[in-house]
Amino acid sequence: MKQRSSEWFEARRGCFTASEIHRILGKEGLKATIGAVDTIALEKAVELAFGIDETENFMSSDMQRGVDLEPIAFELFKEKKGLSFLEVEECGFFKIDENSGASPDGLIKTMSEITSVLEIKCPKHLKYFKLVANGSSEIDFKYIAQMNMQMMATKTKECSFVNYLVFNNEEYSHEIIVEKDEALCELISERIKKAVIVRDEYVKTILSNIQ
Repeated sequence: MKQRSSEWFEARRGCFTASEIHRILGKEGLKATIGAVDTIALEKAVELAFGIDETENFMSSDMQRGVDLEPIAFELFKEKKGLSFLEVEECGFFKIDENSGASPDGLIKTMSEITSVLEIKCPKHLKYFKLVANGSSEIDFKYIAQMNMQMMATKTKECSFVNYLVFNNEEYSHEIIVEKDEALCELISERIKKAVIVRDEYVKTILSNIQ
């Protein structure tokens, strides 16, 4: 299942997914957190009731850079891991349950068994070199949450967080191993359960009130 294909969008329909899960992980009870849960629940309710409008997916310049460069970064990473007899494969959408799931940028296998997942980012050069200098402490929380949900979906314990940069015509790639945070995964599960309740109520209300 190719990412961003019609099949991929349909598999994600109404689901709470890894790339956006950080939105509902704020401190419980805060107005901002309640508002975030309500907003994303409404988005998912509309998807469930009416489908996904693939044409409305906003693509910023940073996102477009990632789309353009990720395939190159993937092939470079695959080649490097091949030297260590590890397999790297593209993958589609993995469901955690009927309400949630994740799409890693790849799977890393040892002897054909999935051992970890791959997440690729293509940041601007200063962010890239901050990650090189400071390591995991420099990773944005939204990516930490994203990777943990990917590990939940694939039942793995670690993720290769790979950053790729082309700067002054030179190619750079840097890998950070991120281990699964069980406490964060529990929080993600709890918040999704609460958001599902709000989503389903929205579905009922919208369908009953629609003209």
